[in-house]
Formats: sequence, structure tokens, C-alpha cells
Amino acid sequence: MKLLTKMKIINWHYFWNETIDFQQINFLTGLNASGKSTLIDALQVVLLGDTSGRFFNKAAMDKSNRTLRGYLRGELGDAVDGGFHYLRNGRFTSYIALEFKNTLDDTYFVLGGVFDSYEDGSHEHRFFVLEDTMPENEFILNNIPMDYKTLNKYLGEHYPNKFNFFDSNRQYQSFLKRQFGGLKDKYFSLLKKSVSFSPITDITTFITEYVCDPQDNIDIAPMQENIMQYRKLEVEAQHMRKRVERLEKIKDIHNRYVSENNNMQVNSYIVEKAGYANDLKRLEAYKKEVEQANARLALIDDDVKEAETNIQELNRKKMRLIQDKAMSDTYRLRDELLEQKETAQKDLDALNKEADLIQSNLTRYIASFSAVTQSLSDELRKVDVSIFSRANVTLLDELQDQATEVLNLSLALRDQGLKDLFSLSSESLHNWRDSLVKFKDSLAKFALTLGQSINENSQKLALLRQQLIDMKQGGKSYQWKLTSIRRALEDELSRRHNKDIKVDIYADLVDIKSEEWANAIEGFLHNQKFNLFVDPTYYLEAYEILRNLLDKENYYGTTLVDDSRIIERGYVAEHNSLATEIITNHEGARAYTNFLIGRLHKASNIQAARNSGNGITKDGDLYRNFGFGKLNPRLYAEHFIGRSIGEEQLQAKEKEIANLVSLNNKLTALSRPIDEGNRLEIINSNEIAATIVSLENIKKISGLEKNIAYLEEELEKYDTAQLDSLQKRIDDIDEDIAAMQQSQNTYFEEKGKLTNLVANLREEKIPAEEKLIHERETRINSLYDPFLIAEVAEPAFNELIEAGKSPLEIITEYNVKVTHSQYLVNNLFSTLQKERRDYVREYRLTYDIDKSDNEIYDDELSDFSEVKLPEYEGKINDAYSKAVHQFRTDFIAKLRGAIETVEDQIEDLNYALSASTFGSDSYQFSVRPSSTYLPYYEMITDDLLLEIDEDDTRFLEKYDNLMKELFAQIVSGNEEETSAAVLKNVERLTDYRSYLDFDLVVKDKEGRSQRLSKMIKKKSGGETQTPFYISVLASFAQLYHVNETGTLGDTVRLIIFDEAFSKMDSGRIRESIKLLRKFNLQAIVSAPSDKIADISEHVDETLVVLRGRNASHVRLYAEEDKLVLN
Repeated sequence: MKLLTKMKIINWHYFWNETIDFQQINFLTGLNASGKSTLIDALQVVLLGDTSGRFFNKAAMDKSNRTLRGYLRGELGDAVDGGFHYLRNGRFTSYIALEFKNTLDDTYFVLGGVFDSYEDGSHEHRFFVLEDTMPENEFILNNIPMDYKTLNKYLGEHYPNKFNFFDSNRQYQSFLKRQFGGLKDKYFSLLKKSVSFSPITDITTFITEYVCDPQDNIDIAPMQENIMQYRKLEVEAQHMRKRVERLEKIKDIHNRYVSENNNMQVNSYIVEKAGYANDLKRLEAYKKEVEQANARLALIDDDVKEAETNIQELNRKKMRLIQDKAMSDTYRLRDELLEQKETAQKDLDALNKEADLIQSNLTRYIASFSAVTQSLSDELRKVDVSIFSRANVTLLDELQDQATEVLNLSLALRDQGLKDLFSLSSESLHNWRDSLVKFKDSLAKFALTLGQSINENSQKLALLRQQLIDMKQGGKSYQWKLTSIRRALEDELSRRHNKDIKVDIYADLVDIKSEEWANAIEGFLHNQKFNLFVDPTYYLEAYEILRNLLDKENYYGTTLVDDSRIIERGYVAEHNSLATEIITNHEGARAYTNFLIGRLHKASNIQAARNSGNGITKDGDLYRNFGFGKLNPRLYAEHFIGRSIGEEQLQAKEKEIANLVSLNNKLTALSRPIDEGNRLEIINSNEIAATIVSLENIKKISGLEKNIAYLEEELEKYDTAQLDSLQKRIDDIDEDIAAMQQSQNTYFEEKGKLTNLVANLREEKIPAEEKLIHERETRINSLYDPFLIAEVAEPAFNELIEAGKSPLEIITEYNVKVTHSQYLVNNLFSTLQKERRDYVREYRLTYDIDKSDNEIYDDELSDFSEVKLPEYEGKINDAYSKAVHQFRTDFIAKLRGAIETVEDQIEDLNYALSASTFGSDSYQFSVRPSSTYLPYYEMITDDLLLEIDEDDTRFLEKYDNLMKELFAQIVSGNEEETSAAVLKNVERLTDYRSYLDFDLVVKDKEGRSQRLSKMIKKKSGGETQTPFYISVLASFAQLYHVNETGTLGDTVRLIIFDEAFSKMDSGRIRESIKLLRKFNLQAIVSAPSDKIADISEHVDETLVVLRGRNASHVRLYAEEDKLVLN
């Protein structure tokens, strides 16, 4: 083994030039601040090859402020100028050199560091090795410590090929491990920790840091990158799946649209084909009708010729009889009388007819106007004149008077004049006509007014009913133009920015807390409650659009509120102001309310309103600007304010509609007789003049009747028997001729009708039908898909015909189906347009949403579902496979290796401890899987990992969910920033200690065991620290291979404890030193001087550090030193 035998220290803090000899077990003591830790820090510089100073004086405090520069220059304290006072300034050289002896071959080597300090405060150092004993001059030449160059030259001259300087600390540390017997890196950490051995409270930390080798860092960055790539692709794929779902929905709607459109086409074709069949049927009927008419015309011509022959024969017979009658004298005298009578009778008949015409004409006029004026008078008596304006009431009164006058005159004319036409006068007829003219004028004026009222009421009624529908669906009865402008502004802003931008009416943003103040608020705000609100981001742009809409609609009853500016002003509602009655969660509406009515105070009466200086009562009494006024009730007749519609508002609207319906019904009832009166024609002046002339003519009737009576008396004086016989024969022939002529005329009439019919059929109906048939054929061929006709439509039509349905029945039935299909097609296409519009807007596309085909959307669906999505899913699987493979072969493999290593080390350590006891106690380390991470531990240690094939399937099937759970903890959800929680998870899950529970089991001579984790807080310091001390010794024994022989056991055996024995009693100290010897370790133990009695008798060398004013020295302990140290 290799033992430290000597230490040379020059210019190290208070140590100017000291040589210290060491045995196997060395006790370093002295008063506090004498320099014990200074010596131990110097030892560590050479033993660790570390000049950073991070380990200086660690036994005293975790955060020591000692530095290498302070040690070299001998720092004394702070200077006034903020610097430090030093023992040494300028240029000088310091040394720390350790001499070791190899007991196998009795050879020596020296390890050391030379430190050159310069005037500017800087310093340089070089570590070196000398394969020999400490130089005789002990690095001093001419009473001056040799600097690096001088030393290099000196060694080259005196120890050629036996020394080496190292270019870096790392190079020196690598050499140290080899020189000390091929030690592991654990040597450096274990030596530093043993020096600053402090009270232990965490067993796991102690075991993993003091006992086990440090864990190699597990770099999971590549795995994290693969997982993040997998997650990123998964998110993108999810977005793509959502997009595919949207496109599939569009395709489904389009398929239903196409299907229903095909149904409509089939139904439309069947109607068209039925019409075509009906047209053909009608054409055939027309042609058959022509054929039948021509056949009848041929028969008529024969019948006409036969009738003509018969008439000619009868005329010949008649002429012979007339000649016989004309040769009689009686006939001649009688014929003259008959001729006079016939002339008089004709004149009488004409006058009687003229009298009947006068009577019927006047009766018609009188009856019409009497009925109308009577009906009108009845209706006018029912009318509530309050529904009319004052001007219309005047017209109504005039019309009533005129109707009464016409009715009275008409009835008088009927009851007197028409019964005795000779009593009718020209004056009475003219007076009657004048009354009709006045009546018609009044009727026309009132009819115009009445028609306008009914039309206006009908329009208002339609608007009110639509408002009621809107109110029941959550809307309000705003003016149509206001609603239209708001909707148009909202649509245009949304279209421009490709997202939904809401435009609100103030009345829809607020509620009124107390209904009793509703009238006052509604009336005071008036048109301001119809003002519009929009997101302030779009305010100026929104107004540019609004100003054009206001001009277009010619409506100026609203403004666009600049709520952001109002909010900036910070208007506050005063106490008891009308604004406190407004409830809203809209910041802009709240600020606007405060601005409008935040200083208008609620008043219980007019005196309170006046006292406030700016107040209003519930009844609408308004005091402001030093004056009282009353709100117009019309301003609050209808309530608009409220985020929802109340039942009272609905009832008020329904009542308004009912009242208007009742009014319109009354006006409509009144309009009926007025319309009838307007349709009547007034007897014109020419008719009156003609009537007066006719009345003069009919006065001749009496004379004509007397003349006819005289002529009849004269005719009775002649015998007419023979003449009567001849005449009877002539009359019979006339009757036959007339019958023949009637037949002939009938034939001519029938012939004319048939000729016209044939001409009409040939020239109009048949060509028109043929044209219609041709147009139908063209339409069928151009409008309908030939495939659809051949495969579906035509077979369906034929089935209907075969089922016995006529074309007209088919048309009637399928017209209904076409209408239904048209509705469905339009509805589906509207739905399709909406889905397309939403899709195009969401993904910022420029696709046409109105095309009837779906090609561009189907192509995109195909591209995403068949190409891009499978490609992404392939990438996802690949990224996941890489992550899993890396997880298995790197992450888990390294953790498994670390766990197996620590378990092996614990096993080896337990073997070393099994042969050692501390008094009557023995110790064993315990390591088992952590219950917290047991599933992870089982996965890490699963023998599936030992399979050498590249297929991760079995491992995936077993641990897929667990892996994903772990992935979620070590990869941040946000790719751009790693959260502190994730960093903490990574640190925890890549540390093998997280998966294990460590403990130290103490067993007494009776075989009773105790776990140190259970009693660490219950026992005294010495009791709890002893097991850890033993564990450290065992760790060093294992590190140094103390139980090995030959070259494997040819290692350094040095261990340094600074203050480790401070809390132990003498018995435990004794046992500890015995254990040091048992493990065959070389030790330097530092403790305060009060422990000399407990320690000195058990060690090989006791070294006392003594300090003067500016110097420290080391000397061997002697009895007389007790006085100095106590």
C-alpha cells in the first residue's frame, strides 16, 4: 500500500515553512483558529488536484469564504479601501508537497504543487510528481523557495527522468487515480465528503453520495425531442382529423344534397314526361277531331242541297196559292185595313217598349244606389268616429248627409215616378242625378282616405306580428331599419376580419333593477337607448361602414358609442343617481350609463327633484337647467331596455296587435259598401235627356190604342172564310219553308263552326301543340341527365303508367313531390353553404362556397385523409417508435445499469461490513424498490429489456400507458418553454435514487435489528453518527481494495476526518480508531484540543498546531502541551 509519510508546506497562510511527518493513524489538534483546517485544506489541494477553493474549511461552514489567493498571500482582514491586508505581498512562491511510501517495494514518490505569486496580485500554479523522496533542500535554494522555472531546472539536474509537471488540473487528477492504485472518480468526491464529515439527516443522500459511485448523467434531450416531435405531430394530426371531419360533414351534406337533387330531377322529369305524354294525347285528340269534323262537313253539304231542293218546290206551291188569293175583292179591302192596323200596332209596340226601357233603366239605378246608401248608412251609424282624424270626421259627416239624400230621393222616385211615368218631371230627374254626383264625389274622397288607412294599418300589423315573433325568440320590437343596419354592420365587419364581430344595441346590454323606475329611464334615454356598441379595436372602421348604411336606409335614429374614450374618462355614478338602477356586466355600457344618467338623481317627489338641482321622479317629472318638464308618455309607451324580454312586454305587444286588428276589421267592414258605391255608374246627362224625350213620346200611346180598336171593328164586317182557307194553306207552306230554312241555317251554322274548328285546329292548336311537344322534348334532352333518365326516371315513369295512372294524375301527384324536393334541396344547399363558409373562414381559404359540385372540397378531403393524415400518422408512429426505442435502450438501460450497480456496490459493502463490528453492534445496508415508483421500477428492471432484438412490441404492449405517463412528466406541454415543474420531473425521474429506498440496519449482539431511518431523530449525535462513520470507512476500504493483495491492493489508504470525532464519547472514539486499523486505513483525524485525552493514546502520532501572532507551527504532542492547550 501507499502511505503518506511527510508533508512540506511553504508560504501557506500562517505556515511559512513547515515539515510534518505522518504515521498510520494521526491525530491533528490545537486550539480553535490555530490552523488545523488550513493544513487539511492544503492536503486536499494536492490530494484532489483542485485549486478552486470550493472545499476549503467545509467542516466549519458550508459556504466558506476562504480562497486560494487568501491562503497563498496570508490574508489578515479587510482593508479600509475595500481590499484586504496580507502577510505576503510582491513576488513569492508557495509549496505544498506530500511524500508517499510504497510498502510493497519500499519506494517513494512526492506529489506537490508549486504556486508562483506576482506583484500584480495574480498567481500561477503547476502540479508535479517526483519519483523519489522529498528533496534535501525541501524546495528552498539560497533561502528562497524555488519558483516553477527554477524548480524545473533543479529537478532536471538532480532527478532526470524522475519528475513530471502537469499542464492542467485534469491531467494531474487522471495521473492521481493511476498513481494511487487505479482508483475510480468516486475517490475525489468521497475524500472531500469525508473531510467535511457533518451530521447526517438523510440516509438516502448519505448512502448514494458517500457509499455508492456517482451516477452518470442521463441525457434525455434526444428522447425529449422525439417525444415533443411525436406530440407536435399528434396535435397537428388531431387538427387534421378535425379538418377531415369537417370536410366529411361537408361531403355528407353534399351527398344528401346531390341525392335529393337527383330525386327532384327524377320527380321533375316524371312531371315533364307526364306533361309530354298528355301533350301527345291532346295532339292525337286534335287530329281525330279534325278527321271527325271533315267527315261531318261532307254530310252537311248533302243535307244542305236536299233542303234547297225542297224549299224551291214549296215556294212554287206558295206562289200559285197567293195568286189565287190576290184575285179576290174582299181580300183587297181587308188587306188595306190590316196594313193600317199593322202600322199602328208597330208604333204602339215601339212606344210601350220605350216606356218599359225608361222604367227598367231608372229602376236599376234606383235599386243600386238605394241598396248601397242604405248599407252605407247602417255601417256609418256603427262607426266610432274617435278612430278618425278631424278632417276625416268632416268627410264622414258629408258622406252621411249625401247618402241620406240619395236614399230619400231614390225611394221617392221609385214609389211615385216609376208607378206613373207620366208624372215624372225633368226637374225631379235632374235633382236626383245631382244628388248622385255629390254622393259619388264624397264617396271617392273618403274611399281614398279609408284605403290609405287600411293599407298603413296592414303594413304596421305585419311589422308588429314580426316583432312579436322576434320578441318570443328573444328579440325586441326595434324599428326594422335599426335591426337591418345593426345586422349589416355586424356582417360586414365579420366578413372583413374573417371572424365573428358582435354589434350590440345599448338596450340589449343592460337591465333595469326596479320596474317602478322603468318609465323614467326609458323616457329620459329616448333614442340614446338605441345606440350601438362595437369592439373598440374596430371603432373607426365600424363608423365608416355605419355612415353609409345610415344614408342608404335614410335612418338617423342611432349613433356608434365610443365606449373606450368614455371608459378612459372614468365617469362615476353619483349616490342615488338614476344610473344606480341600471344593471350590466358590460364595461362600456356601464361607463355610458354613468355618463348619461350618473348625475341625474332619483327623487321621491317634485320638491326633492328641485332640491337636487338635477332630478327626476318615477312619474317622469324632470327638473334640470333650472326648469321643470314632463316626459312625453309616448317615449316610454313601449319598453326596450332589458337583456331579456318580459311577459308584460309580450302581452303589451299582443294587445297592440289585437287593437290594430280590431280597428282594421271595422275599417274593412266600412270599406265594403264604399267599394260597392264606387263601382256604381251614375246615370249620365245624355240618359236623362233621352228619358225626358221618351216621356214626351209615350204620351201618344192612348191615341194609337183608340185607332187600332176602330180598325179591328171595320175588319169584323167582311166574310173571310175562303180567304182564311187559302191563307191557311199559304201559312202551312210558309211554316214548312221556314222549317226547311231553319234546318238549312242550322246546317250552315254547324258547317261554319266546324270549318272554323278545323281551321283553328290546323292553323293554331295543332301547330301550338306540336311546338309545345318539341319544346318539351328539347327541355327533357337538355335539362336532364341521360344516365339518370335511362336508369331511374324513365323506369319509374313507366311503372306509374303500367299501374294505370293517367298523365294528369301523375302530374298532380308529382308536382307535390317536386315542391317538397325543391324545399329540401334549397334547405340542404343553404346548410352546405353555411358549413363551407365556416370551414373557409376558420382555415382562411378562398374557396367558392356557392358551387353546386363539391370537387374542391372532395379533393382536399382526399388529400388530407389519404395522403397527409396517413403521412402524419406514419411520422407519429416513427417518432413514437424512436422515443420508445431510445427510452428502452438509453433512458431505462442507464437507469437499470445505475440501479444494478448500486445494488452490487451495497452488496459488496455489506460483505465488507459483515466482518466488522462496532462494539457489540454490526451494520448492513438495505436497498429496496421505492413504493412510490414501484411500477416504474418494475418496468426498468423487467427482463424484457434483456432481449436483444429490435422489436419493442412486447415491451410496448406491457408498458405503453406507463411510458406515456412518464413522457407527460418529462416533456413540457409548450414546445417553446420548459417549465420549472418539468425540469424538476426530469431531475427526479433520471435519478436512480428516486426508484430506491435506502436504509442502514443496526443489529445488536442479541440479534435485534433497528433501521437507522426510524431512530435517527431519537438518538444522540454520537449514536446516530457512528453508523455513518463506519459506512464511510467501509466505503473507503472498498474504494482502496484493502482486502486485496498484490498490485490490486497496492493503493493509497489515506482518509481525513475534520471534526468527525467531536461528538463521539471516548468509547466510540476508541472503537472508531480500532475499526480504522481493522480496515488497514491511514487516517488524519482532526479534533479540538478537548479530545486529546480521548484520542491521543489510541493513535500513532499526535500533531499539535500552535499559532503565534503571524505564524503557525506543527509539533509533536508532549505532556507539557497539556498546559498550553488547556
